Amino acid sequence: MSELSRGIKNASYLAGGNFVIQVISLVGFIYIARMLGPNDYGIYVTVGAFVGIFDILLLRGLSKTVVREGSKDLFSMHVSLEKTIGVRNLLILVAIVVCIISSFFTSYEFQTRLYIIIFSSRFVFDGLKEFLEIIYQTTEKMQYISIFGIVDRILFVSLSIIFLYLGFGLLALFLIALFSSLSTLLINYKVSKKFVKFNFFSKIQIDKNLLKPALVFSLLGFFGFLISRIDLLMISFLGTAKDVGIYGVANKIAHQGIMLRNFTATAFFPIFVKRFHNKTMKGNMLIKYSLFFFSGIFVLSLVASFFVEDIITFLLGSSYKNSGEILRILIFYLAFSWATLPFTTAAQATHNENCLLIPGSIMAGLNVLLNYILFLKYGLIGIAYSTLVVSVVGGLLMSSVTFINMKKQGYLI
Repeated sequence: MSELSRGIKNASYLAGGNFVIQVISLVGFIYIARMLGPNDYGIYVTVGAFVGIFDILLLRGLSKTVVREGSKDLFSMHVSLEKTIGVRNLLILVAIVVCIISSFFTSYEFQTRLYIIIFSSRFVFDGLKEFLEIIYQTTEKMQYISIFGIVDRILFVSLSIIFLYLGFGLLALFLIALFSSLSTLLINYKVSKKFVKFNFFSKIQIDKNLLKPALVFSLLGFFGFLISRIDLLMISFLGTAKDVGIYGVANKIAHQGIMLRNFTATAFFPIFVKRFHNKTMKGNMLIKYSLFFFSGIFVLSLVASFFVEDIITFLLGSSYKNSGEILRILIFYLAFSWATLPFTTAAQATHNENCLLIPGSIMAGLNVLLNYILFLKYGLIGIAYSTLVVSVVGGLLMSSVTFINMKKQGYLI
């Protein structure tokens, strides 16, 4: 099977699984948002956003480095897994402790801080699940990532609907999320052993060759948080819980496009690694793919922008009307994010992730600054304007820097 065909096959598994996951999630999202209302839904989103900022402590870039090394030699992949699982286990504990301590320095109400403390245990499930997904990525068994994602969503959504219907509230939602993650993780671990066996409780090992690029990948992930997900956290500090709920709905819907983008990048990453490990690529191919993604997503966003207000009001009620107005603007940033996919994937596949740090840091800093300025000037819609500006500037920077570096190194001809 050709590289392109394998990449499309991998992407189709992830895209198909993601489609099913998003359909299930949409049902849950609509029901949860309607039942909770903007204020409680805002608290629900705030907790997730606050816990998410400490995700960088998991050093998720470890997964990317193991995939990159494992894709070159599948037979020795267990070695890389055992070299890094000990560090990952330690970092999970650190992330939980730091998150809990930090919650006491916020102005959130006691109940919100309690939810944060409970939900911080999610680091255990997220960190280990991502580690197991390394096996499916490297062996190109992407269908299992989709299957476990679907199972997790079915558990969470079905139980959430039942418990909310019975009159339970936010606490039940957080406990259900943890229960569904634990159940899925246990099954996931058992299945993963069919492809690669490794010692889950290996001792902590410091391998600089794996940890140094992992730190770079993790910084890129943190910048990604500051670029796209810090918005909700900043609104929780600058505005009200209701503001978070209103913007959270628009952000949740728009973020589905980013998730699909990331799934696509995940599917093609091992393909890019193998391609650039032995061969070069024509530079105009990256540009062609970039323009293809941009034009396709832009047209879809343009069409969707005419209907989103009415759709959100119909599904969630008039209390979320402002969410539709925000989404009309926010949705266009997806086109610029998708346009960078070929460049960022190629950079990471060729050990050029360092060249993404400067554009990423510029985007992160610009987003935080513009969020503050434009929120005070325009309110919630100002956050959407900020995201759009940052995606345009950052997309051009990341694509240009990657292209120039890879051209100099001979990866592109």
